[in-house]
Amino acid sequence: MRKELKILLVILIFCLIILVARFFSSPLTNVFHIVFSPLEKYLWQKGEQTESFFHYFFQAKKISQENDFLKQQNIALAQKLNELREKAEENEELKAALGLKDKEKFETVLAYVLSKQATDDVILIDKGFDDGLKQDMPVITSNGILIGKIKTCFNNFSQVALITAKDFAFDIKVQITEQEETVALAKGLGGMRLALDFASKEKEIKPGNPVFTVALGANFPKGLLVGEIESVQKNDAELFQTGLIKPYFPDYFSGGLFVIKNFLSLQQQSQ
Repeated sequence: MRKELKILLVILIFCLIILVARFFSSPLTNVFHIVFSPLEKYLWQKGEQTESFFHYFFQAKKISQENDFLKQQNIALAQKLNELREKAEENEELKAALGLKDKEKFETVLAYVLSKQATDDVILIDKGFDDGLKQDMPVITSNGILIGKIKTCFNNFSQVALITAKDFAFDIKVQITEQEETVALAKGLGGMRLALDFASKEKEIKPGNPVFTVALGANFPKGLLVGEIESVQKNDAELFQTGLIKPYFPDYFSGGLFVIKNFLSLQQQSQ
């Protein structure tokens, strides 16, 4: 008990010296800073580092949010530009007809990803036969990015083959400029990679060119955003250009997905 009182007394005296030094005596204040300046400097530097850390932390979070917003805006803009291009290509009679009726609306079912297979580009979603799903139905994100299609259906679950799955292939168009585009083939390589194939060597395809689905193969609705050209290879010995496509879906498929129910692929139409 006496020991605790002594410690308390020392603390009180120390605090009193600090107060006196701070408010009544410049020499004492000076001595105080001489004695404790290394500690003050250390604490100040640590405080500055902490403040800088939180400053950059919140700034990084803000920048990340802004980048996500800009990415969403770019995707929306790319889809809008593609829609405008397609409308511009239609003849006046078809435009007039389209003006008299509503644009075709997709009937969709909201689903969530439950897991992804470790060895294949296949995900499991929480909707199945009981929700009206069938094999080969397209799967997209909420902002119209192509994910893949239903591979296998169960009563309450479905397996979705991602567009990057091995042996997955579908027709695409590469938008080179506002007025120029070319049709090619997208082929899944596995490991979340997508290849460009059978692209005309006469076209100047460049990294960053957006890639969309086309109605040519009738496997997916036209105008869905696939991604962008990542790299291109031209070989004089080959008839076509090849390359890699950067798919957009990996940045978005962790949230809710949409299965399109009212689109029939070629395989479904033949059944």
